[in-house]
Amino acid sequence: MKRWILAGMLAVLPLAFLQAFPLDFASTASWGMGNAGLALDYASDSFVANPALLALPGREETHLLAAFRYQDQIESTYVANNEPNPMLVQPVADWAISFSAGSLAFTVQNRNSLSDRKIASSQSTYDGHKITMFQFDWASGRAPLYFGVSVRASAESNRPMIEIRNEQTFLDYIVETTIGRYESLNSSSNVAFGMGLLLDYHWFKMGVVSNQFAYARADDTLIISGDSVLKTLDWGVSVSSPTYDASNQLHLIKVQGAFDFLNIGSDEERQLRLGISTKLQLLPNWSVSLLVGYQEEKPTPSDLLSFSFSRGLQTIALDAQLDTLTIAIGYGYPTAWYLGSSTDINPLFLVSLAVSL
Repeated sequence: MKRWILAGMLAVLPLAFLQAFPLDFASTASWGMGNAGLALDYASDSFVANPALLALPGREETHLLAAFRYQDQIESTYVANNEPNPMLVQPVADWAISFSAGSLAFTVQNRNSLSDRKIASSQSTYDGHKITMFQFDWASGRAPLYFGVSVRASAESNRPMIEIRNEQTFLDYIVETTIGRYESLNSSSNVAFGMGLLLDYHWFKMGVVSNQFAYARADDTLIISGDSVLKTLDWGVSVSSPTYDASNQLHLIKVQGAFDFLNIGSDEERQLRLGISTKLQLLPNWSVSLLVGYQEEKPTPSDLLSFSFSRGLQTIALDAQLDTLTIAIGYGYPTAWYLGSSTDINPLFLVSLAVSL
C-alpha cells in the first residue's frame, strides 16, 4: 500500500504543480514556525537547513519524503474591484523529494513563482521564474558535536508574459507553469558548498551553518571566499521537551522551539526567524500540531537585538500527521497590523502535503 501511495505522489506532483518559493533552505514542515530550525530535528528533511542534523542518533536508517506546498498572497482589493483571477496574486508552488540513508542524503527541489501581475481584459499576465536544485548532504560526529557538509547545484529559468484566463484559472495555471517553455538563465547556474555544526545536549541544541563557503557560477572557476562565508553565516538554537517519559510511554504534549539568525554578514538578506510548535501526540505516527512563527528582515547589524514589527511577518499553521501522510494549512500576516501602520507585506496562505516512507 505504501508503495502505491508513493508512486501516486511521484506521478502527480511533477505533472500538476511543478513550482515554488525562493530557496529558503528550510524543512518543508517548518513554514508555520517562520522557517526556523537550524538546530531543530523537527522533520525527516530538517537536514536541508543544517546537514549536521543527519548525524543525530535515533534517525531512521533510510527515509523517503515527497512533499508539495502551495502559497499565495491575499489581496482583497482584487475581489472588490472584480479583477480577473483575484485569487491568483503571486502564486508560488514547490515540490521536493528527499532520500536519506544513514549519514547521507539526496534532495531534489523544483520551485516556480509568478510575479509582476498585470491585467489585460478578461485575463491576467505574469512573469514566471523557476529554480531547480539538487542537493547532497553528508554528516558525521559523536555526541555532543556533529559536523555536516552539503553540495548544491541549481539552475534558473524565466518565462515572460504568462497568460491566465479568468474563466479557466486552474487549467491555465497548470498548463502554463508545467508545459510552457521556460528560457534558461545560463549566468544564474551555480554550484555551492556549505557546512554545518551542531552541538547537541538532547533538550537543547545549537547550530552554526554557512551555505556558501565555496561556489562557482556558470563556467567560472571555483571561488573560496571568507566574505561569502560571513554573508551566508547562520546561527540558531532550539529547545525540545522529551517525546517519551522515563517508562518509555508517549507524552501527550510535546513542545519545540527554535530561534535563528540568518545571513548575519549580509545587509541585504539578514533575517530573524523564530517559532514554536505544540504537538498533541496521539500515537507515535499520529499527531496534531499548532505552529506559530515570526520572520523579520534585519537591514543593519544593530537590528539583531531588537524587534521592528513594521518589517515582520507572523505565521500560524495547523499540521496533522496521519501515519505516513502529513497535511498542513497556514496563514501569514504582517505584524505592522499590530501597530495599525501601513505595510508593503501582504497576508498569505499556504497548503502543504507530504508522504513519508
